[in-house]
Amino acid sequence: MKRPWWAYWISFVVFLSFIVLAKFIGVSDYINDSIFMLVLLTILMLMYHSFRLKPWIYLSITFAFILHNMGVFGFYNISPILIQWDHVTHFVGIAVATVIIYNYFEESGFLRNKNERFVMLLFIFLAASGVGVLVEFIEFMGYLYYGDGLGVFGHGVGDINTEWIDSEWFNTIFDLFYNSLGSLVAIIFLRLGLKRNN
Repeated sequence: MKRPWWAYWISFVVFLSFIVLAKFIGVSDYINDSIFMLVLLTILMLMYHSFRLKPWIYLSITFAFILHNMGVFGFYNISPILIQWDHVTHFVGIAVATVIIYNYFEESGFLRNKNERFVMLLFIFLAASGVGVLVEFIEFMGYLYYGDGLGVFGHGVGDINTEWIDSEWFNTIFDLFYNSLGSLVAIIFLRLGLKRNN
């Protein structure tokens, strides 16, 4: 199966547009984020077969990155919905990470043995949770290097606010909670969607 370069170029145009938008409205922190997203999407496309990706999964990754970059409109400071935008991006981001890992296991045949399936699903959940922890490390390293700011490399309001209390401790724990929730929801939907084949 050929790499879906069309999906890559759609993603490229989207994040190039974010770079232009961030420059235009003066939120330059999201220029760095957009470049970072483009680098990750390029690596994923080059390793498309190694990760056993599919076009819809690749576009799901792009969608998760787009949600993060919507912070250029100030969503991390004032969420357009009742839930903090930071938690929305964590939920969707780790749900997509779970899809990637689940699909890899599925394509590799690890989920065919019914007796070991629960252990494999637990491992997928823990692996996706590990991705969430890695994201927290990236945010922390960004804070150490850049200090206060916006985006994944800066420390801003979105790293402090929660739905009930403003606290960095609470924010981190809530991030991990939404990571876990996103992973569980993804696993349930994937199992229901693929139930007829397993």
